[in-house]
Amino acid sequence: MRTQTINFPDRQTLFVFPDVRSDLAQAVSELQLEDNHPVIVLIGGEIDEQQAEVTRRAIHTISKIAEDMSAVVICGGTDMGVMAEISQGRWQKQYKFPLVGIAPEELVTWTDGPDSTNFLWWGTKRFQLEPHYSHFILVPGDKFGDESAWIVDAATVLSKGNRSVTILVNGGEVSQKDIELSLEHDRPVIVMSRTGRLADKLARQPKRNNLISVAPANNDERIIELIQTALSIDKKNTQTVSLVNIA
Repeated sequence: MRTQTINFPDRQTLFVFPDVRSDLAQAVSELQLEDNHPVIVLIGGEIDEQQAEVTRRAIHTISKIAEDMSAVVICGGTDMGVMAEISQGRWQKQYKFPLVGIAPEELVTWTDGPDSTNFLWWGTKRFQLEPHYSHFILVPGDKFGDESAWIVDAATVLSKGNRSVTILVNGGEVSQKDIELSLEHDRPVIVMSRTGRLADKLARQPKRNNLISVAPANNDERIIELIQTALSIDKKNTQTVSLVNIA
């Protein structure tokens, strides 16, 4: 496993490049991330234009919860859709919660990063990483979905002694894989309805896995309630997440 400091336009970020999933504990140590955090795994793809306002509002609510709970958020790390929104919102609000981007190494690039040397299935373009993530773990692979098992295992490592939850916003085939892996690990899943595609499809299903809950993306109180429940927050002894200035 190697580590590398990457220069973005306004900051430096430490990257780790593990070779196998058993390296993840060492990767977390190299990133100087403590384990035993509540962990939020945020999954999803593009933001549906028709649902953009309510989707962004939901993501900002998740960010506020993460900040108030000192949770670690794991997401895909690229500069698009849900993955960009969580990072840019965190930066604009000057939140401090760790935001870990996990992506396939051969799929992504950054400022002065690698050009494609292999002909990828969609062409030769790599996807830019969003520069405001606090940490990156780049894993073996050259297509979306190669990182899915790594994300699930990273959440387990980072939440050592604590709880974790997966939250779906919009999403497609890769998100379906992420959900299946989360359920295999007995990780609860919160589906943000009214954000489109897979999230709305799952929300409409009359029968779902007992670990799957649904929160309308425009219902801040329901989102907070479900995340607190999933992470076993004692509401009697923990200050309720404020709804002020989420937007």
